[in-house]
Amino acid sequence: MIAKTAPLLMRKGAALMAAVILAACAATPARYPDNHYELDVAIDPVSFGKTGSVVLLRVDIRGLQSGRSLITVAGESPLRFREQRGHFWHVATPTLIERAFLTTMNDASSDLVFGTADSFDDADYRMILTVTRFAYDEDGEAMVNFDATVSAAGGEVILARSYWGRAPLAGGRPAHGVNALGEALGQAMGVFAGELGGAL
Repeated sequence: MIAKTAPLLMRKGAALMAAVILAACAATPARYPDNHYELDVAIDPVSFGKTGSVVLLRVDIRGLQSGRSLITVAGESPLRFREQRGHFWHVATPTLIERAFLTTMNDASSDLVFGTADSFDDADYRMILTVTRFAYDEDGEAMVNFDATVSAAGGEVILARSYWGRAPLAGGRPAHGVNALGEALGQAMGVFAGELGGAL
């Protein structure tokens, strides 16, 4: 009787262990590959009325928006942000906006040249961008806000203003949010370019 009971207990134990392993596997959520995005921005061609160089000293953006995750709006009163899990920019947001800004301005400009501190030994103008909002509402629109301060080489501030752009999402996927953010940033940059031309 004892000889027959031992194999039976072993079989039951093995079956129980298999059931536990299967349950653990079933409880683990599926892990999907991360998605990475570029930012495409465009503005109309612009002439600033003079040749020269503009150095973008830095792009300031703080908090949750400063990482690589896409950011959605979780609430407006007060304003709250949420990371879009599994969806990332290919670089950190300050670098992303810096590259998009410089590329877009240089593509549009017929006279001024824009770059970083590594691009020029002695730039004619210096500027700082402070981004306060770079996010989208999954059921609504993307909104970009930034403050731009431009000064002459001697330190005189020639332009200091806030700019914003808004663009509706064409759908509910993160890619639609990315496209809308590019459009919103382009709107804000277009207004900035026009006012910079008038200030120089």
